[in-house]
Amino acid sequence: MAHIKSQFSGLKYAGKAEGDKRAYHVFEGSATLLVVSASAPRSYNANAVDRRGVDVVSRRFKGRKVTSADVMKKARRRDLFQQRFDALNVLYAMVAMGRAQKLKERDGRSIVFKILR
Repeated sequence: MAHIKSQFSGLKYAGKAEGDKRAYHVFEGSATLLVVSASAPRSYNANAVDRRGVDVVSRRFKGRKVTSADVMKKARRRDLFQQRFDALNVLYAMVAMGRAQKLKERDGRSIVFKILR
């Protein structure tokens, strides 16, 4: 229980990213980001994201267009990106923090992001 308290105490609102169907609100903690979206009236989905994932994506993909699949394959950090959903949450967190941009273009069905910094 202490681990959960340390991960989520003192969270600060970092910003909002617009998805295709919903908005993602991001809260920053010292080591964790919390990506929250509404699933129904008064119901929310919350996903914890390791802050190191943001730095890894920034460093490896700065100035490039990527999808969550690209992050999974090319980031070489299975400890941070175990599923495509993990990579997608990091990308939405980066949009909310102003470190990436969600593009209108697609790679097949995948959403394309531009990593800014």
